[in-house]
Amino acid sequence: MSEKRNWDQDFPKTPESFKLALKQQVEKEMANENDRSEDIKKMVEINPSNTKKKRRKWVKIAVAAVALIGLMSGGVYAVTKSGVSALVGREVNEAKGESYLTTDMSTFNQTVIPGWPQTMIDIFGEERAAEVKGISEPLLTITQVYYDGLSLAFYARPTKAGRKYELGADRLVIGDAVYMIHFNRLSEEYVEEKEGIEAGDYVGNVQLGGRDLPDLFTAELVLEVGEMRQTVSFDVQIDQKPIIKPSKTITISDGVQASVDALKIAESGAYIHVTWEFRESQKALYDEMTNEESLILFMALDDSNGNHFTTEENMDYRQTIVNTVDSSDWSGAEPIKYYEADGKYYVEMYGLINGMNENLSSLTVTPYARTGAEEGVTHEYKNFDAAAFTVEYDE
Repeated sequence: MSEKRNWDQDFPKTPESFKLALKQQVEKEMANENDRSEDIKKMVEINPSNTKKKRRKWVKIAVAAVALIGLMSGGVYAVTKSGVSALVGREVNEAKGESYLTTDMSTFNQTVIPGWPQTMIDIFGEERAAEVKGISEPLLTITQVYYDGLSLAFYARPTKAGRKYELGADRLVIGDAVYMIHFNRLSEEYVEEKEGIEAGDYVGNVQLGGRDLPDLFTAELVLEVGEMRQTVSFDVQIDQKPIIKPSKTITISDGVQASVDALKIAESGAYIHVTWEFRESQKALYDEMTNEESLILFMALDDSNGNHFTTEENMDYRQTIVNTVDSSDWSGAEPIKYYEADGKYYVEMYGLINGMNENLSSLTVTPYARTGAEEGVTHEYKNFDAAAFTVEYDE
């Protein structure tokens, strides 16, 4: 039986909304003059569950894809000044970003095993794993790794054996979690008149969002060669950890409270997870925020440094966890969800914010709604000041 089964066989415990998110994506290219990358705007239908009823929402997800043209400006073995942003896929301060880049290949302790890594065997079972054809001869060598606690990216070069194949990869395993990864081969047309890079080299990157990882861990890249699989393992280490703010809960008004459950600030941006809780007395506000069919919810963020961001304009893709061993961690797999539980109503929003990379002492969060999911039309905006709040952090 082929390892490329249908979605339900591969991911039997995947939330329905996330299945739809990956199945119903519609890509539209748009230029980005700031960071040599392409933005793919995806219109994703989210189907959050409610104990009383199900609602459908169209949510806009701005996904920053790696642009091959940008990648060509940096060498594989010696990244130029523009190489860090190109490698990560977003604008990063080059001088500061280079301190998170490792080019000493001896520190990666790279190993290769045929087939799946143990975590995927634990998730899908020994019987499934036994059907996967493995390939033993090393196919790929990791040459550079960027990791700042939020973004993990790498360059790789195929071995002599690997050059015989068109290598593919869409999964990266870290600990008990399997992530979807962006993995691209660099083609001949983009490497013309470029030094330090060869046609056929590869680049991969993934956003880790709110996951709490140790300072040193092993990443396992699952390579695909037709029906065969190979796991390439390499060590990842960080010396300068990201800023992780403590969880904060604020009572906004009688019947409404909010919490910043996670705020991780790294060189490549910030990950944020916010939850609003509404009691029955405030259900009208909850309904106003969630009931309109054409509504797109997002957050406006104003920090103590005088910066303004929104998850409509500044949001990059969140971490995408395909599955975990206990199937309990889906934080960040969806940009927004809303639901009823224990007689209360909840709205959760997640975002990875471009440009937010400085420490802060306070953050004001205001939920907004934009009507209309169509591109090229005039949108109407509404803020929900009754659900806005400010959290204070110690210096």
